[in-house]
Amino acid sequence: MQKSLKCYECKELFPKTQLISYSSPGAQTMHNYCPKCLIEKQSRDNFARKVCEIFGIKNPGPRIWTERKRLQNTYGYTDQTLIDALEYLYNVENKKVFAESLCLINPSSVDKMMKYNRTVQNKNMRVAAATNMETAEHLVPIKEKEREKTQWNPDDWLED
Repeated sequence: MQKSLKCYECKELFPKTQLISYSSPGAQTMHNYCPKCLIEKQSRDNFARKVCEIFGIKNPGPRIWTERKRLQNTYGYTDQTLIDALEYLYNVENKKVFAESLCLINPSSVDKMMKYNRTVQNKNMRVAAATNMETAEHLVPIKEKEREKTQWNPDDWLED
């Protein structure tokens, strides 16, 4: 039996207990990943799923992957930031999809998206706080009855 296996992504040897088997959605083969590579793989899979959902395509093409890599290397954006920016551009600003591309994502669009997300988050927090205050005013504390502390004796249940 092998006591160590290679990570499918980084090809480094790890103890068998540290590797996690994972299969991408739609894939038939399970591969072993170290925790770091597994996070990256799941992030890529989530990115691919969201891009396909937004653009209505089956799989992202090489152009999208190249643009993703360029945006990550140039600006340090994460996959989640790119997904949020795409959702903001196409769902909030209602931009028309002319081509399956990440060309509309730039620092100004990401700033707009972050500002929009902060305002939505603040609004949600205010609504939640107002709701909690309203319900807190109408609540009446309920006191629990103290249970009678009785000693149960099994002899009390036996018939003579």
